[in-house]
Amino acid sequence: MNRISLFVLLAFVTCCSLMAQDAENNVNVEQQDSSAVEKKVQDIPLWKKKLYYGYNFDIYFHHDSKADTKENGWSISVTPELGWRLKERVYLGMRIGGSYQDAYLTESYEALDGTIQKNQMRVMMGSWDVTPYMRYRMKTLFNEKVGIWLEAHLYTGMEFPRVMSGNPSGTNYDNLKYTVNYGVQVSPVITYQFNKKSTFQVFFSIMSFGYSGSTRFYEKEGNAPSREYTNDVIIFSGKLRNLIANQFTPGLYGLKFGVMKSF
Repeated sequence: MNRISLFVLLAFVTCCSLMAQDAENNVNVEQQDSSAVEKKVQDIPLWKKKLYYGYNFDIYFHHDSKADTKENGWSISVTPELGWRLKERVYLGMRIGGSYQDAYLTESYEALDGTIQKNQMRVMMGSWDVTPYMRYRMKTLFNEKVGIWLEAHLYTGMEFPRVMSGNPSGTNYDNLKYTVNYGVQVSPVITYQFNKKSTFQVFFSIMSFGYSGSTRFYEKEGNAPSREYTNDVIIFSGKLRNLIANQFTPGLYGLKFGVMKSF
């Protein structure tokens, strides 16, 4: 009986010793893993945590009908962007984009003999613009997957028209070389985060307000240049006003879609 008791005691002591050794090894492994993770997080450069890039696009078709002028056309734009997460809710960035517009214009006028005559032309418009912006996140929804932002941006750019047919006399395209556009705009943005690196975003420019201006540069007779200035205070954008005026605007009118990605 004493031998059996001694054997059981030795077995118990051995088991306890092995369990203690395994526990110590597990603690060491956990400490190593946590230190490795901490070191890995510390090794991530700041620019990878803060810097992001993206690309956006919009396309729409429109119909503008007035008393003596009708316009049918479409446009498409592509806008890459690069930004910096200044704070959790504040982003600073820059977009540089280009667009193309193709429109058919029909002008009606009364001739000297009393008949109604029409001028038809096709105007193609290429343009580019630069847009620095600041974006502030006002609210998050659905476990912080959806973000509601307010964005303020400045913009400036140039448009280059090209008349393909018809007689442009008496229109804004008469000897128009190019147009310089500029302004400031505030509009809402809604984002949806797919994963840690990709976020889908929708720009609601149709609900924007701000100020826009343009300077048209004409080339008159004798190559003497002239300028024409226009400006406008935008409330809910001209695109929304077009919709209110019952103008036909199918497509992604007044919306811009894009993806924002982390490095």
